[in-house]
Amino acid sequence: MALVGSPRGLRPFILPVGLVAIALVLVALYHGVVNSEGLLESLPIINNGRPHQVAAQENRRPTNTHAPPKYKPTPTLTVPPVTDPFPLLAKSTAAPPPIPQYNVPRPGLHRQYGLSYAPPLFIGFTRQYSMLLQCVVSYLTAGWPPESIFIVENTGVQNSNAEGRLSLQNPFYLNYGSLRRLGVNIIQTPALLTFSQMQNFFLSTARARSWPYYFYSHQDVVVFSFEDGPDTMKRPGDRDWFFYDEQDEIDTRPAAAGEPTYRTIYENCLYELNQTLGREERWAFRWFQYDHLTLVNRAALEAVGGWDALIPYYGSDCDLNARLEMDGWTMRHRRVGIINDVSTVMEDLLALYRDPSVTPRFVDPNPIESAEAEEKEQAKEAQSDSTKEDDQGDHKNEVAEKRDEQAKGRRELAYFRELVRVADEMGAYKYRDENKNRNSWQNSQQGGVGEPYFYNGNGFNTAFWILAEAGREIFRQKWGHRDCDLVKETALKLEDQWLVEKDWE
Repeated sequence: MALVGSPRGLRPFILPVGLVAIALVLVALYHGVVNSEGLLESLPIINNGRPHQVAAQENRRPTNTHAPPKYKPTPTLTVPPVTDPFPLLAKSTAAPPPIPQYNVPRPGLHRQYGLSYAPPLFIGFTRQYSMLLQCVVSYLTAGWPPESIFIVENTGVQNSNAEGRLSLQNPFYLNYGSLRRLGVNIIQTPALLTFSQMQNFFLSTARARSWPYYFYSHQDVVVFSFEDGPDTMKRPGDRDWFFYDEQDEIDTRPAAAGEPTYRTIYENCLYELNQTLGREERWAFRWFQYDHLTLVNRAALEAVGGWDALIPYYGSDCDLNARLEMDGWTMRHRRVGIINDVSTVMEDLLALYRDPSVTPRFVDPNPIESAEAEEKEQAKEAQSDSTKEDDQGDHKNEVAEKRDEQAKGRRELAYFRELVRVADEMGAYKYRDENKNRNSWQNSQQGGVGEPYFYNGNGFNTAFWILAEAGREIFRQKWGHRDCDLVKETALKLEDQWLVEKDWE
């Protein structure tokens, strides 16, 4: 090794250090620790002055003698590609269409009900953007002001959606541009949260913004105001409605759109909050189809310690409801609008804007077993036949409607009734087959491979159910009881948590 040109004081050290370095490299090559080609490419002098970057397609499997892993069988179900149900909104920078005039919220409406602020509506989102978009559009077209809606992005993909780095086929995709054109707010959680953790996030956000009361909704619902007047149909998910007295029941019979006392679902929620504050002091929840749409009293949840974050999903509501009731807080089922719990999406969300050129119909985005295929096809044919019958009925009445000065209103009402009928079918479809397919929509998207924060869809779903079952077991151990209704079925008290033996064999 030439030492010419080296500083005189360093020459005694350079030769030994160089020999040691060469020896270490030779030993590493002998034991296969490094790849000689990769080693040379990593040297800047050989790689045009830049460290070598490993290509994405290169095999990063460790070079050892272990046998390759045994892979699971490839899923046989074909997942249909996701389509945007609101292409007009996604492809245009224009504002969305106007909502029905009678559902346009009046400015400052909350003040008429004694409220100093407009209570927010939180809608949590993790997967299935099409479902969320349908939910949001249904609230907007039913009269909920967009500035009061807060989408809580709980995807765990950090800023990937805000920066537009995910594709529509990715289960965690969220279109910030479309949502902002609708006028709603977006809040991002710092990490992927469970259901209970997200509920505590709502609670924390409400406290930080000094909101003593707020609403929250699930994303898999379609809602309407009582545009057609009284609606007494019991839908899947509905519970027995509570009335304080006979007069209260009379007062909650809704007027139809166009009548002087007509109220949208939003105004009914404000009315309900005002009535609740006047009638009860220790109240916690007002459920409007169980918790598919819920009014929350923040003070009640804070009094009992919020949601149990260690019961991540199923069982968390049983736990919290029991603690609230044990502490003397009330929860009641009330009626403010038409709510359908759904697992499918309308083909074109312009239908919710009452666009007469769009025929309301829904599609199932979920992969199904072959045994279900025939049943689904029959349902689709029945939907098509019903539409044809309605079209024929409209045609028969067309001449009469032209002579009627209220023809436009009647057509709007007929369209609304068709919308509600389709939404009712969507709800029934979700609860078909003894509710076995109620959550199938959550696992229907499998795309996004190679995108930021990609997570295998089937793996996510499997992990979800493992956590859900773990939460149920935590509930059982916490209370020593297996069933949900602790207050009616046991003598347990609030302070008995984690202190009692199990009551089953």
